[in-house]
Amino acid sequence: MRNTKRLCCTMLDTMGPEIIVLNRPEAPISLTAGDTLTLTCNKSVAASATVLPISYPSLAGTGLAPGSQVFVGQYLFTGSETSSVYLTVQEVRGDEAVCTCNNTCILEGLALTVHIAHMRNEAPILSDSDMSAIRQWGAANKIDYVCLSFTRNAADIGVVRAVLDSCGLEQTRVMAKIENLEGLVHAGDIVDAADAVLLSRGNLGICLDAEKMFLAQKKLLRACNLAGKPVMVTRVVDTMTDAPRPTRAEATDVANLVLDGADGILLGSETFRGKYAVSTVKTVCAICKQAELCFDNQSYYRSLMEYFGCYTLHPNLGKREALASSAVRAAAKINAALIIVFTVTGQTARLVAKYKPACPILTVVTSAHEAKAHNNDRYSLSGSGINLVAAGESAEETNPVKRRKVVCPDIKSDGLKWTLLGEVQARQCMLYRGVLPIMADPDFSLPGGAILDYAIAYAKQVGMVRSGDKVVVSQCPRTGYSDVMEEAGVVKLITVDDHVIPGSAMTFNHPLFVIGSMETLNKQND
Repeated sequence: MRNTKRLCCTMLDTMGPEIIVLNRPEAPISLTAGDTLTLTCNKSVAASATVLPISYPSLAGTGLAPGSQVFVGQYLFTGSETSSVYLTVQEVRGDEAVCTCNNTCILEGLALTVHIAHMRNEAPILSDSDMSAIRQWGAANKIDYVCLSFTRNAADIGVVRAVLDSCGLEQTRVMAKIENLEGLVHAGDIVDAADAVLLSRGNLGICLDAEKMFLAQKKLLRACNLAGKPVMVTRVVDTMTDAPRPTRAEATDVANLVLDGADGILLGSETFRGKYAVSTVKTVCAICKQAELCFDNQSYYRSLMEYFGCYTLHPNLGKREALASSAVRAAAKINAALIIVFTVTGQTARLVAKYKPACPILTVVTSAHEAKAHNNDRYSLSGSGINLVAAGESAEETNPVKRRKVVCPDIKSDGLKWTLLGEVQARQCMLYRGVLPIMADPDFSLPGGAILDYAIAYAKQVGMVRSGDKVVVSQCPRTGYSDVMEEAGVVKLITVDDHVIPGSAMTFNHPLFVIGSMETLNKQND
């Protein structure tokens, strides 16, 4: 990221209470259908074709009983491989379960994971290795998200947040991974507590009947869409682990995820150990782009408005939601080519993205200390723009001449090093569908109030807008240092012209960094 000057959101994936096979031999383990295989919690036993020691401390209280189904397979299994075995429990003896193999296979791979259907896993949500990874690697690299594996309820998210706070990672967000029945049952509470959600279809599909998987997926996607929380989905083109093309069913599946409101797709075995990793990424991107062209933005917008009761006498829509939805509605009405959003914490961008407009959202991350207003003298005073000012804003606040100037983002120093403020929020915005986050070079010689000029010039350079295009600008000034959108929010409608900012070269060498390069910051670091 430092070399390419491109923003990249980083995520640390935890192991959580996942169960794995211990003490494996170097050679693969061959199993035949009908063989008897014992699972044991005795960690001193060597793994073999007759016994597999597992990392779970005790089988007591797990609900394991004769007839229970158990899956053992390599990490990021695809389902089409012969390296996984399905077991049926015949007898439970203390911390041992005697099982029968239902298929022939060869157990191999980087790691072997164990999934017990309908099991209540009481292990801590963060393993010792997870805690160490967060406190050491995560804190040192200022990770943007922690992907919490096997999230069971909202309390698990609280545990992780406490650990992050203790490590100085207060800005790191939590992505809850729903991959078991317990997490699915508490999905509503998890969506409310998490910053983002990941539907792990591979693991969830083991403990959920095949005919119910589509319903769980659609309900979870809808819940996340209504809450405005980014939702990702896994396991889409497993075939491309070994083949250069996906099946028609897989290609249709990817497109339907886009049409159903998914914000992103997480590739697993296809890029982890696949033979066609680059081709996989290009293929999935191409399918998503095509599906985006068919997405019914207007119907989706109306469905949200109906949910919030906006077509009734008693709508249930807050001020922030009203401003965000107004920006999207205005963009649709005037057929805008772009929505520009100024944000401090990323919440404004998230709310605008929630309504999934047809045009892209260029998000400019600004400084919290100078977020009172993001005024542009030319567009505000020339009469070419239309201001839709939220109720409660005073005349003084709407006067562009009296608004505070802004330079974004900030850099600060503790005497030892310089820190760029706002970069974390910009990276985190990359998870929001349709959002392109950008940052300004912290060049203090820039004229105050020119950020909108530079943002539009950047959009013109990269081909997002042309002269004559309509642009909607969502500005959310704050009172003091509040972290929530106040009443003084503005939605502007402007027309792009051929104006050139005086005294500026207007050359953007780095795709995701606006207003020059990072030379100023590098000089400060030196």
